[in-house]
Amino acid sequence: MDNKVNQISYIFIYLVYSSVFVFLNNYFPILFLDVLDVNRILLAFMQLLAYSILLLRPAFAAITDRYRINGYQRKYYIIVSGYLLAIFYILMGFTFNNIIIFGLLLFFIFLLITMLDVSTKSLIIDTSPSKERQKKAFFFIAVGQSLGKSLPMFLYIVLMNDIYSINSWRIFFFYSYLLLIPLMSILPFISEMKQRESQFIEDCDNFAFSHSDDTENNPNFKTIIVLLCIFVFFAFSDIIFAYPFFPFLLSKFGSNKFNLFNFFLIFYFLISIMSSAIGTFFIKRIRPKKIILILIPIIGSIYILYVFVDFIFFIFLYFIGSSLGIITNLNISVFIMKFGKGNKSIYFHLIASFKNLSFFIFLPLGTLLSNFISTEYIIIIGAVLLSLCIIPLIFIKL
Repeated sequence: MDNKVNQISYIFIYLVYSSVFVFLNNYFPILFLDVLDVNRILLAFMQLLAYSILLLRPAFAAITDRYRINGYQRKYYIIVSGYLLAIFYILMGFTFNNIIIFGLLLFFIFLLITMLDVSTKSLIIDTSPSKERQKKAFFFIAVGQSLGKSLPMFLYIVLMNDIYSINSWRIFFFYSYLLLIPLMSILPFISEMKQRESQFIEDCDNFAFSHSDDTENNPNFKTIIVLLCIFVFFAFSDIIFAYPFFPFLLSKFGSNKFNLFNFFLIFYFLISIMSSAIGTFFIKRIRPKKIILILIPIIGSIYILYVFVDFIFFIFLYFIGSSLGIITNLNISVFIMKFGKGNKSIYFHLIASFKNLSFFIFLPLGTLLSNFISTEYIIIIGAVLLSLCIIPLIFIKL
C-alpha cells in the first residue's frame, strides 16, 4: 500500500520540513543577529518556548495511534498539519521584525512540524511491513531532506542582493513560499487504508506479531531503552552551535566568501544522495552500531578544525563532515527503527523524542552562549558533547 503517490509525498513533506529548518537555523540567525540585532537572551527564551513542543513527540505518536479521523489513522493528521504549517510559515515571513510574534509563530510551527513528522513516520511503520520497504521509504525521505537543504541556498544566491536590506529579506522569504506548492498539491492524494475499529486492532496485533523479535523479551530491555535515549540525546547535541554558525562564517570569511559558500551548498543535494547510497551500502554489510562508533569521533574532530582552517580547507571539511553526518544519521535511524515494532510506534517515537530534547536544550543554549562567548568555543563544546554519545552506545548490546 506504500504506493507511488505516498513515496512522492514523502519527498515533498521532508523538502518542506528541511527547508523550514534551513530558513530558521541558517538564515534567520543572520537576519536577527547581524541585521536586526535582536536581544539574544529574549531570542533564546523564544526558542526555548518553541522547541518545548518537540518534547511532546511521544504524546503526538500516542494520539495518532489511538484516535482516527474519518476512519483514517494517519492521513488527515498529515494533511491538516501540512496545510497549517504552510499558513503559519507564510505569516512568519511577514512578521519576522517582531520578535514576540515570531516566537509565538515559531511555537505553532514546531507543533505542526512535529505532528507532520510523527504522522508520516508512523504511516511508514504501519504500511511498510518489511525492512526493505522501510529503507525504501526512508530513501525518499532522504531525497526530500536533501532537496530541502539545497533549494534555500539556491534562493539565497539568486535573490539576496544586499544582506543588510530588509526588503531583500522580504523578497527572499516571499519566494521561499514556492517550495510549499508541491506539498500543498499532493497532500490530498496521500493513500491509507480506511479501517473499522475492530479491523484496526486486529491489524495492529498481526503487525506486532509479524514483526516480533527478542528485543522486548530481552531482560535488559528497559536498560537498553534508557541507553538509547541517552545516546540519541548526545548524538544531536552538536545543534548547540547551529544558530550562531552562519553569522560566524559571515564574520570569519566576509560576505563574498560567504556567498561563495552558499553557492557550493546548492550541490548539497548530490552529496546527500551519494552519502545516502553509501550509507545504505554500509548498512547491508556492517552493523549500524559499528559505523556510528567509527564516524562520530571523525565528525567531532572535523568540527574542531572548523575553528582553525582557512576558507578552502573549510569548504572541503564541511562537505566531508556533512556527508559523514548523513551516513551516521541514516544508521541511527536504522538502529532505533526496530523499536517501532510491537506496541505500534510508541517506542520508536519515545527514543526519537530525545533528539527533540537535545534540540530543546542545546539550540537555545547556543544562542544564549553566543551573547557571552565567541562561536569558536561553542563549536568546540558541540564537538565534545557529540563525542559523549559514544559512551552509552558502547554499553548497548544489540
